Amino acid sequence: MTKEPKSSGGLKGLLQRTGKFFYTTGVYARDKGSTAFKWGYQVGGQVAFAVATTSMVMLMPLLFEIAREGQMLESERAQVKDYKGRGYSDRQLQELGFSEAALHTPSVASLNKK
Repeated sequence: MTKEPKSSGGLKGLLQRTGKFFYTTGVYARDKGSTAFKWGYQVGGQVAFAVATTSMVMLMPLLFEIAREGQMLESERAQVKDYKGRGYSDRQLQELGFSEAALHTPSVASLNKK
């Protein structure tokens, strides 16, 4: 017959059992935590890749268009300034096809409103 080792009782036994419990729990948590971290790292990388490529495909053309629109507006404003220097009226410039934003620059008071 095999004799089972006698476990210590009292405070010493309590501390031994508690230490063993925390050790085995720590090993278990480390194993499961590293597995969960690897899974999260892989899935997170896939999600980050999807977000990055989608933003490049969807947002970059929009940003380029906004920048081009700003350049076009600056060009129109320069042309309007030149035509106004030659004596053209706002009505004539509208008939030539210039946008309202190029004809009338916003006042300082409207820019400071909050």
